[in-house]
Amino acid sequence: MSKPPLFFIIIILLIVIAASFRFMHQRRENGANDAAPVVEKRMKVMNKREKAANEQRSRQREVAPPAQTMRYEASFRAPDGGLAMTFRLEAEQYHALAVGETGTLSYQGTRFIRFVPGPAR
Repeated sequence: MSKPPLFFIIIILLIVIAASFRFMHQRRENGANDAAPVVEKRMKVMNKREKAANEQRSRQREVAPPAQTMRYEASFRAPDGGLAMTFRLEAEQYHALAVGETGTLSYQGTRFIRFVPGPAR
């Protein structure tokens, strides 16, 4: 048997290193979210987006139709202005929101907790 070419070994190492960096980034973000205090602010729903997030590669979609998996995001902004904050939501949370609605947003770091609609001030 011949030895694998150096090129393939380098490619495999790059993949392992990239996966390790991504894993460590997710661990740091989760740790920072867990350590952050829960913040409640008066916010307005500015935008809602849903995107198809297929787990299959393009060749797999040609062979079998994809099962649609959706990702949900919503953007919030303080009623008096400021920077918009975007969070990823679960389907139930996403469908409960209405664009233009004002209420109390609860979040922890970059993690969405809940949005309770309330009267506009």
